[in-house]
Amino acid sequence: MSGRLVLKENLVFMVSAEDGDVPQTNTDGWGLYYKDTRFLSVLEMRVNGYTPALLTSSGEFNFMGNIQSANPLMQLPVDSETGNGQSNITLLPRTLSIRRNRFIEDGMHERLGFFNYNAFPITISLSMRFGSDFRDMFDVRGYKRPKHGEIRAPQWDGHRLIFSYMGLDQQERRTEVAFDTTPEDVQLFDPHSESPHLERRGMLPDTSASVVTATIQPALAEVVFKITLEPNKPFAITYHIIPQGLGNGQAALPTAFDMGARRMRLAYESWFQECTGIRSDNEVFDKFLQRSIYDLRILTEELPTGLFPVAGIPWFAVPFGRDALITALQTLIFDPQIAVGTLRFLARYQGQEVNEWNEEEPGKILHELRAGEMSVLREMPHVPYYGSVDSTPLFLMLFAETMRWLNSKALYEELLPTIKAALNWIDTYGDKDGDGFIEYHCHNERGVKNQGWKDNAFSLQFRDGKIPDPPIALCEAQAYVYAAKLGLSEVVERQGATEWANQLKTEAARLKIEFNAKFWMPEEKFFAQALDRDKRQIPTIGSNPGHCLWCGIVDADKVEPVVSRMLQEDMSSGWGVRTVSNQEPSFNPMSYHNGSVWPHDNSIIAAGMKRHGYDEAANVVISQIFAASQRFQYYRLPELFCGFQLDNRYYSSPAEYPVSCSPQAWTAGAAIFFVQTILGMEADAVHGRLTLRPHFPEWLSELNLESMLIGDHNISFRVRRSPDNRQQYLLEVAKGGDKVWVKLLT
Repeated sequence: MSGRLVLKENLVFMVSAEDGDVPQTNTDGWGLYYKDTRFLSVLEMRVNGYTPALLTSSGEFNFMGNIQSANPLMQLPVDSETGNGQSNITLLPRTLSIRRNRFIEDGMHERLGFFNYNAFPITISLSMRFGSDFRDMFDVRGYKRPKHGEIRAPQWDGHRLIFSYMGLDQQERRTEVAFDTTPEDVQLFDPHSESPHLERRGMLPDTSASVVTATIQPALAEVVFKITLEPNKPFAITYHIIPQGLGNGQAALPTAFDMGARRMRLAYESWFQECTGIRSDNEVFDKFLQRSIYDLRILTEELPTGLFPVAGIPWFAVPFGRDALITALQTLIFDPQIAVGTLRFLARYQGQEVNEWNEEEPGKILHELRAGEMSVLREMPHVPYYGSVDSTPLFLMLFAETMRWLNSKALYEELLPTIKAALNWIDTYGDKDGDGFIEYHCHNERGVKNQGWKDNAFSLQFRDGKIPDPPIALCEAQAYVYAAKLGLSEVVERQGATEWANQLKTEAARLKIEFNAKFWMPEEKFFAQALDRDKRQIPTIGSNPGHCLWCGIVDADKVEPVVSRMLQEDMSSGWGVRTVSNQEPSFNPMSYHNGSVWPHDNSIIAAGMKRHGYDEAANVVISQIFAASQRFQYYRLPELFCGFQLDNRYYSSPAEYPVSCSPQAWTAGAAIFFVQTILGMEADAVHGRLTLRPHFPEWLSELNLESMLIGDHNISFRVRRSPDNRQQYLLEVAKGGDKVWVKLLT
């Protein structure tokens, strides 16, 4: 999905081509979305029948897009009253400026600006085509759907276009398009005038499968404006596209286009002011960080339970347990309130009963929550859906780490019942055969077959191509359980529950022993990706053990071989660590999980290396991902990119996976997590202590953090290399920072 413009604010997002259009023929899922429904599927602008020639397009600030185009070579009819007998005139290219400014606020608002650089007036015909198919996101992605609701004929009430749809869930959804200038002509097209046809296309983003699906004819309308442009005088038309229904009520139009844009700018400025300021002495790294912070802002929703990061645009702009939990862990140094909001939201939806349809079990943390028609009708199990083996231990990990940062007695007491239920799920439903490992087994044909973070249907296989029989025990899932229990033991011991703390420590120690015995492959000197139903090792060499390093479950004598293998060329692409070694039969650098590079995965791998003292190895991983960011627009890393090898001979660049989410939350979190890793930062709010063990990459000499929250204190400090010795570091704590003891370890 390269060459697209992505804008979002709260629950509304727009994905279009770079020129701002959403062609009716596009198969990339572009359009305007609200609550898992595509409220606009067609947006095409023509000037005298011509498509404007794109000059530049920018969506750098996420809520606002600016698109500058110009006219191509055009033949214009001469006005009959002033004509000189010629049938038409030739308008030279790039003599008419066509500018589109748009922003998102409860809908999409766009101003079309024209400026005539010719020495004579010209009259143009501006046509805008709009269409709505009201398709559910799962339908757009290619999941087969037997029926669809009624798309009604569009209406024009003299001021607005109205598209409407009566869903099979008996909910009406409407798209309203309002103009500040009355069109000269409006044409309405009945969606029932054409019969749907069948087409075969791949599921997005999982292109390993394809389906035959019916193409749904959208309701269409075309408006035409006749505009006379005087020389050197601007002219503008503004219109608004507002989704109505699904709780959006009667979303109001902004009082003025400029005022609405200003409100959004101020909202972004306050975001930066309320969170930790992070700066370095490397201007490019600062741009990388700023992009990640902007993207985190666009993906973070303000819910009644607090801040919550949705996964990514366009396919996953909804709550995901795993994604939000990892994002919150990555961004504690930036804003721990993201972690608090994430914990509270997921606690609200914690599993209460056994339900094989949506894989709910008591104490289990959700995987994904959807609000679209297909989920409401139980065509999909995402109501919420609980098919994730790792969300529950990650929840406990985040809770323990958040308590290290905030030491909140109130949060502890609020979430204690949730914590106990989650632990019970791990020990019972998560480990049904009682072998000490948590496993998964998908119970729904429309559920997720592989329930770890590598959830592609083919991400787990033996070297002969055989798919392992479930239940499956993933190596990183065991590591999360280990870290969760060990972290919780510290938390509950501080609250006086010594016996419970000792029990958790004992269980963690036992798991570590069993894990290193059952998952270690002596011949490979590496950990197996997973164990199948019969406890056979699935020997794929992949990135999963990097998560095990991060969690501390790896025995000391096994750390060096794992770190070393991660940096060998079969695993390290030069742009980051691949998900799978290029020596594996399943390797494909263009696949979703079998050889691609995921920035969030690399941020965890780097943190794992740093934890065990492999500072230089961690910096290699960080440097590779940072270098990759410089090859993408706005320094924005996508969800994943292809795992082709870096080739400096031919100045190669990383190739974006065609349907990756961008922006994506845990990718945005990776840059912030890199700062914590580089600084070797560990928080201990109980004792008012922040420990730093910095080791900078060659391209970095200074890091400044301002107003970072730890406990109930905001601290600011600077770490820089010593001018006399590049291996020594100097710490400066701002006035007032003595309330928290910042200790620099050499």
